[in-house]
Amino acid sequence: MKKKILITILIISSLSINISAQKNTNSPYTRFGYGELVDAGFGRAKGMGGISFGLRSKSMINPANPAAFSCIDSTSFLFEFGVSGLLSNFSTKNASTTKFTGNFDYFALQFRVTKWLGMSAGILPYSFAGYNFSSQDSTRLPHPTDTIFIRNKQTFSGNGGISQVYLGLSVDLFKRLSLGVNGYYMFGSVNNIRALDISSSEGNVAYSSFYQSELKVNSFNVRFGLQYHQPLRKKKDLLVIGAIYEFQTKLGSTFSYTLYARDTFPKPEEAEDLAIKNAFQLPNVYGGGITYSYDNRLIIGADFQFQQFAKAKFQNVTDTLNNRMKISVGAEYIHKPTSNKYVERMSWRLGGNYTNSYINVNGRGTQNFAITAGVGFPFPRSNSVINLNLEYGRIGTTANSMLREQYLRLGVNLTLNENWFFKSRVR
Repeated sequence: MKKKILITILIISSLSINISAQKNTNSPYTRFGYGELVDAGFGRAKGMGGISFGLRSKSMINPANPAAFSCIDSTSFLFEFGVSGLLSNFSTKNASTTKFTGNFDYFALQFRVTKWLGMSAGILPYSFAGYNFSSQDSTRLPHPTDTIFIRNKQTFSGNGGISQVYLGLSVDLFKRLSLGVNGYYMFGSVNNIRALDISSSEGNVAYSSFYQSELKVNSFNVRFGLQYHQPLRKKKDLLVIGAIYEFQTKLGSTFSYTLYARDTFPKPEEAEDLAIKNAFQLPNVYGGGITYSYDNRLIIGADFQFQQFAKAKFQNVTDTLNNRMKISVGAEYIHKPTSNKYVERMSWRLGGNYTNSYINVNGRGTQNFAITAGVGFPFPRSNSVINLNLEYGRIGTTANSMLREQYLRLGVNLTLNENWFFKSRVR
C-alpha cells in the first residue's frame, strides 16, 4: 500500500508542472484580474450546478469543503482526475468568432487515516488566462489638397494561470459534526501584452508602444470547512448543512512590467521597467450550502458563495475589482443503486448557477448564467465510476459596446474507488 501511495504522490508532483502551463480558456474577459476563477468542485458536483459545500458522500472527493473528507470508508482509497473541452463563441453587434480548447483539469486522492480522521491531497486550478484579439479604427484628418487618415491598431494577448496544491484534513466530532481544513500552496504566472500602433495613410508611423506584464505567484492559503449531518426517518434520509471560510491574506507575488514606446516627436524612444512585490491580496471568502438526500437515490441541494474582492488589494489598490457572488442549485437521481440492471444504477444530474463576476470592465461588471447536466457510468462489479458533465453558459452582453461570450464545456471525470486498507485472511 505504501508503494501505491508513493507512486501517486510522484504522479501528482509531475502533473503540477503540466497543469500550471495549461491554457484552459480563450476568453478576452480573462485579461482582467487574475483571469477566470475556477471553483473547487469536481466532476460529480459540476453536473449538479456546482453545489459542493453541503455535499457529503463516501464515493467522491469534495475539496470545496474539507469537512467532507472524513466520511470516506475505512477500507477505501479514492483517486480522481478530470479533463475538459471548451467551445466558446464571442460576439459583438458587428462580428463573432468561435474557438476551442481542451486540457487536463485536476487530480486528487482521499483516504481515511483513523476512525475519526480523513485526509485528501491533490492539484487544482485557481484561475486561467488565455486570449488573443485586436481592434482597429481610423480617423480622417482635414487637409487642403489630399485625404489623410490616422490609423489606430491595438493588439491584446495573454496566457498562464494560477494552480494550487492542497493538503486537507477532516475530523468527526460528536457523531454529527465534521470540521476540516485545506492548506494550499499556490504557484504560477499570468502574462498580459498590449501593443499600440498609430500610423498615417501615407505609411508613416507616428507612435507605437508595447506593454508586457507578468504576475508570478508563490503563496500559501487556508480554507476552513464545517458540516453538520443529521439522519432523518430511520437513517434513510440525510440532511447536511455546510459552510466554508477563507480569511483575507497577502498573496505572495511579484508583479513586473515593461513599457516601450517610440514617438517620431518630440521623443525618439523611451522605455520603463518596474517590479513590485506583494502588491496583491486574496479576499475573504464565505460560503454555505445545504443538501437533502433520500435513501442514497436522490440528492437536492443549493449553495451560496461570496468573495470580498472589493476590499482586497490588487496592485496596491482596493477599488479595481468587484465582489463576486455565486448561487448554485442542483440535483442527482439514481433509480436503484444496488440493482442488477446497469441503467438503473446510473446517476443522472441537473443544475444551474448564477455568478456576478469580480472583474470590472470600463466600470461595468459582468454576469454568468449557466445550466448543467451530467451522467455517471458505474464500473461493473466495482465502486468506481466515470462521470460526464455538460455546461452551457453565457457571460456579458453586446450592449454598451461590450462582448458576449457563450460557451459549451464538456468534462470527463474518472473516480477510482479501490479497497486498499484491509487484510486478507487465509483459513
